[in-house]
Amino acid sequence: MSMPNLEAATYYVSGLAGFNLTEALRFWKTKFETIKHFKRDVITHPYLKDLDDFVSEMWDSIDPITVQQALAEKNTERRRVMFDCIGVAKLFSQLEPELLNKQVLSKTRTRWDQDNKPWKHQFEDVYELYRIEGKKLFEPVSQWQKPNDVFAVRCWCTTTNREYWIYVPEDIATGIPRWRGGESNPDAIRAIAWTIRIDITNPKRIFRQGDIIVAEESDNSSPVEPYHLSKEQYIHLLFSET
Repeated sequence: MSMPNLEAATYYVSGLAGFNLTEALRFWKTKFETIKHFKRDVITHPYLKDLDDFVSEMWDSIDPITVQQALAEKNTERRRVMFDCIGVAKLFSQLEPELLNKQVLSKTRTRWDQDNKPWKHQFEDVYELYRIEGKKLFEPVSQWQKPNDVFAVRCWCTTTNREYWIYVPEDIATGIPRWRGGESNPDAIRAIAWTIRIDITNPKRIFRQGDIIVAEESDNSSPVEPYHLSKEQYIHLLFSET
């Protein structure tokens, strides 16, 4: 099987086809933290070895795209790809988002030492809910309809203190479905709770290790379709977070 001409080929990025090599390289450099992450997600077939070798050699010299370049892009689909590659953390850190709500929970969580013995870890857990005006990201649909605002909750890993930004829907962020209108009631804890889903009723307690969520069954639990945690469940059922 003959190998493709890398310069002549077109590339998929974030589900959209039609990018040339130079564009794809810049988007990949923006999207992936390291060359290792690029290889893991893009080089999925031996047929791509030439591309693997080329990108590995070029990686350190590739210029990632910027938020300003994404905002200047007029094509809606290309802009969507650029925002996806940039990621929510960079968008919210650079576009002067509005802080809607901040809450701090004083927590005591069970952890286990090297001998598998439990101990209590006490800490302050901070959650912040932000909004970016839609007009900063998207072109107006019409002169009567403004683009939807974008919302994200900001939190920190309880073990590594690494910062995370997670998108949440407007109705979760504000507490009111957009079509209903009414007074907004932003709630950062409600927002972070929504990002966790479980698939049993009446859980006894919930364990979180990184992105992995484990819900422990109670005597009254039964399987159901996955659903989002409520604020009350998040506060009262989380037993261990690492």
